[in-house]
Amino acid sequence: MASVLATADLVLRSGRIVTLDPASPNATAVAVRGERIVAVGSDEDVAPLIGTDTHVVDLAGRTVIPGINDAHVHLSAYALLQPPFTLDIRGVTSLDELTSALRAASPGPGAGDWLVGATWREGNIAELADGSLPPHRSQLDAATGDRPALLHHASLHGVWVNTEALRRAGIDRDTPDPHGGVIVRDEHGEPTGLLYDAAMSRVLAVVPQPDRPTRLDAIEAAMTSLNRLGVTSVTDPAVSPELLRDYTELHRQGRMSLRTSVLLHWGWPEPCSLSTMQSALWWSGAATGLGDDWLRIGGAKLFADGAPSHGTAWLYEPYPDGGHGSLTVVGEDDDARVAELAAVVDLAHRNGLDLQIHVTGDRTADAAIDALIAAQKATPRPTARHALIHGTLLTDEALARLAEHDIAVVTNSLLKATAASGMTPMIGEHRWARTFPAGSMLAAGVRVVDSSDAPCTVPDWRGGVATFVGAVPAARVADKELVTTLQALHMWTTAPAHLEGAESSKGALAPGYLADLAVLGADPLSTPHDRLTDIPVEMTIVGGKTVFDNEEGYS
Repeated sequence: MASVLATADLVLRSGRIVTLDPASPNATAVAVRGERIVAVGSDEDVAPLIGTDTHVVDLAGRTVIPGINDAHVHLSAYALLQPPFTLDIRGVTSLDELTSALRAASPGPGAGDWLVGATWREGNIAELADGSLPPHRSQLDAATGDRPALLHHASLHGVWVNTEALRRAGIDRDTPDPHGGVIVRDEHGEPTGLLYDAAMSRVLAVVPQPDRPTRLDAIEAAMTSLNRLGVTSVTDPAVSPELLRDYTELHRQGRMSLRTSVLLHWGWPEPCSLSTMQSALWWSGAATGLGDDWLRIGGAKLFADGAPSHGTAWLYEPYPDGGHGSLTVVGEDDDARVAELAAVVDLAHRNGLDLQIHVTGDRTADAAIDALIAAQKATPRPTARHALIHGTLLTDEALARLAEHDIAVVTNSLLKATAASGMTPMIGEHRWARTFPAGSMLAAGVRVVDSSDAPCTVPDWRGGVATFVGAVPAARVADKELVTTLQALHMWTTAPAHLEGAESSKGALAPGYLADLAVLGADPLSTPHDRLTDIPVEMTIVGGKTVFDNEEGYS
């Protein structure tokens, strides 16, 4: 241990320190000065750093791990798509329950007369589960009357709206499907109230939004709720200019308790296009790495397709209706859309933006991989950290290419349990078994980064770890896709740090690293798989500052 003359501000000792640093994987104590770790070792090693002003935490055998880094959480949406801003319909199991909830609901703050709900799935609502009775606006009209209503699907790639919402958005039988979107219609050509991807634009544009002070308070509260889960860093994967201003203001006011990497995005849910990227780069001048340890630009996000549950992921094998989906990219046919995607990727890469591309279909994944490889070949940037987001369905050939070209995949383990009911009717059990193939990816040498994708799920990393080790039966993870607890823990710590280009300062507990850590009531590496979700988070520290402590506290 390197010698340090000054005493520490904080020392945690007499515990189990899981450093995730291969050079020194285990210790019993850690010392912090300012925002950085200055020593990791035994209690005896750290004892000389304890001075009269050092705050000493007796861990009493508890476990310390690096702070959790949720690499894909829509932080602002997580803040605003829950009460009091929206009606929580995640647990609704029947149309009767939905009707009752809508009748009793009041508009959220800043929503005007709109009723907004989140986050429903067809498979959770008994009458809709088998697909014989599709969602329809009339089912909402019965409860809402002439009040406009919009319900966000759990995928965030679709909304279910009532007749009044369609009227206010100007959507009727003569409204064409936009590029990259679908207006679902009945047998008479009338809109049913289901809108997917770019088709959501017109209705989302007329829903009032909370004002800035309200948004800032909500985001700050969401950060605090994640701190309670041991989360110290996040990546928000779709940050508009307005949202970036919100984060910048929170940073300026010193109200951030999560280190936040943002992926810039312009135009959601409009389709991906070269013209949009050209305009964005012309006006923003932003590139990966701009910012500091608390708020930085991680790159840009592109949406290349939709979601398998809506039939909007681009697949090789057809859906039950015979369709294959398509890229949510501007272009009159598949070839044109593939070329457009490649051009957008090349332009962003050349301008210094690392890219994370939303891909859920296997055919989409191949197109995105082709584009990333071509861009890197045309303009070599050895430090670029590109990734596929979701990578829901991947071919074996894709895994080899991802590994060869060091393209990471940001998976969503928590969706394996929650999305099965809506996915299997669309892609079948055989393809569902291949989704989020963490074990196969690691075996092939692919960098795997796990994440919650909240508010699509409840953002609890413990459930994600339990899923990938096989302890969540509903997820139906195939044997060859199982990983160890240590591998899963790396996916929530060291792997996201590497994707950010921050592997020398985050993701492990070692001298010189940021003092971001979580104190747990049990060691996840020795906890039985079926008890992983029960591990209590006792304390969370970000930059040497305690942002969450349990009620009992420490002495």
